[in-house]
Amino acid sequence: MKTINIVRVPACRHQFASWGLEDVFYNSKLIYSIKNLSFTGQFKTEIIIESLQRSLRVCNLLGIDSRHHFKKIYLYNPQIGALEIDWMMSKTGFNLMVMQLPSLNEQMAQWLWELASE
Repeated sequence: MKTINIVRVPACRHQFASWGLEDVFYNSKLIYSIKNLSFTGQFKTEIIIESLQRSLRVCNLLGIDSRHHFKKIYLYNPQIGALEIDWMMSKTGFNLMVMQLPSLNEQMAQWLWELASE
């Protein structure tokens, strides 16, 4: 008589596979970057970083996983021969960051209206 060996697959193996799928889903939502704010030309890097930090703090205070809305990426700039840091963001994360910016002018108001009506 032939015997059959049953192999047990641990549950954690499947759990890691689902984490990969979840990461892919949330990464697909990261369609904005800090570079999208460059059209205004009025914000210094320090102001943008401060706005980003406040947005990350909002997520932290509400218990929201900020990795679903913000992801640090590194871009190579061949003009200066160095890596630069940028952040990819979901629409929710980007809107939250824009709300944290300190000033508003007519150009920014128009852009915010277009962003809100998408």
